[in-house]
Amino acid sequence: MKRRIAVGFTFAVLLLVVLISAVGGQDLLAELSQADYRILTLGVLSGLLALTFRGLVWEQFLSLIDDGLSRAQIAGLFLTAMFVKYVTPYGQIATEPFVAYLVSREEEMAYEDGLASVLSADLLNYVPYYTFGFAALGLIVADDALGDGLINQFVAFGVLFLVIATVVVLVVRRPELVYSLVIGATSVVRRLVGRFTTRFDDRLAAESVRSRLEGFYTTVDTITADRRTVVVAAAYAHLGMVFLMLPVYIGATSLGYQLPLSVVALAVAFGKLGSVVPAPGGTGGVEAMVTAVLTTLGGLSPAAALTVALIYRACTYWLTIGIGGAAGGVLLLREQ
Repeated sequence: MKRRIAVGFTFAVLLLVVLISAVGGQDLLAELSQADYRILTLGVLSGLLALTFRGLVWEQFLSLIDDGLSRAQIAGLFLTAMFVKYVTPYGQIATEPFVAYLVSREEEMAYEDGLASVLSADLLNYVPYYTFGFAALGLIVADDALGDGLINQFVAFGVLFLVIATVVVLVVRRPELVYSLVIGATSVVRRLVGRFTTRFDDRLAAESVRSRLEGFYTTVDTITADRRTVVVAAAYAHLGMVFLMLPVYIGATSLGYQLPLSVVALAVAFGKLGSVVPAPGGTGGVEAMVTAVLTTLGGLSPAAALTVALIYRACTYWLTIGIGGAAGGVLLLREQ
């Protein structure tokens, strides 16, 4: 794991070096020298508020399933999850199962209940990228300002949305398909692992896996049936997204530039496409996408756009790593 993280961050640094070299390091430093650092403190505050509201989405779902969890415990789990997600390439894939394990280990909540709660919260925190992104696209297209520079990104954004929506619909509407796939996969794993040890035979048995899947879907049904909780959590998710986007606007303002809010929203939404880069948190790819949008639609020079992108990431991504790392350290110390 440590080696994987080290390799990922090395790759991320190389990508940033290439990106900075492409726009000009001296030009970027010149932009940074003009920044009003009093204004930039608002960007840090906005990043903290984004974390807070996104964490409250977790609090809504986890406390619904287990009201014995305190807000402090949920905050620690959320921040640890964000740290794991942001320091490992494609961390999104491993984060939810890891946090579900922590919840089931420390509390009375079953693993499948924790997994359903965490997956639901993360999915809801992801939705505003599309609600704000498509709204911003609509405004920009209405003004005939999209041009040809971001057509590929627009197509990729739409395709990613369709893929995610299709997967969610299949998981929710076709549980029998999920049962077949998961039970089939675990049976193969059981046979392979069984050649070396019988320790996991009971856990990987079809009956045990089916029981856990039933528990997972029961928890999902419990969450979706509580409309008030879902509405409140959705409001928190969108407030979190607002404060996640604001550092782009604040960063530009600190340099003396004014950006339309629609461009800011689209830059952050399209920035998510940069996460396909196999580096921690999509580092390098996210900055490149935000820079491209701010250059093409915001009218900024490449150096100014990249400076704003780096400010945005400092107030969100790097801030989260710092706070999440501290929270994860505290969580590990408590377990010892």
